[in-house]
Amino acid sequence: MKKTIALDFDGVLNNYTGWKGEKCLYTPLPGLEDFLSTLNEEYDVVIFTCRDIRKVYTWLEKYDLRKYVKVVTETKPKAMIYIDDRALKFEGNYIETLNKINKFKTWWE
Repeated sequence: MKKTIALDFDGVLNNYTGWKGEKCLYTPLPGLEDFLSTLNEEYDVVIFTCRDIRKVYTWLEKYDLRKYVKVVTETKPKAMIYIDDRALKFEGNYIETLNKINKFKTWWE
């Protein structure tokens, strides 16, 4: 049984630059297919998103990426690791976490 890796959709799979509406799903980031293919060899790949999951499935089909993804979900799945452009790693210190929150920017900002 493979372990699960959970990937956020916006900003991890696509070239997201900010919310432009439900219809704007952007294009895949360069290297995405190789990344998903490599992950899929050893892990179940789950995509989590706040978007309409049917639209994400359509996007995956459009770019021939569906074959690498086990499921798309609106809820946080049980996973070995989460990859998200809007995440902080909590390391047991609330003061340090507050400092990180105040300085936080995504990679695309």
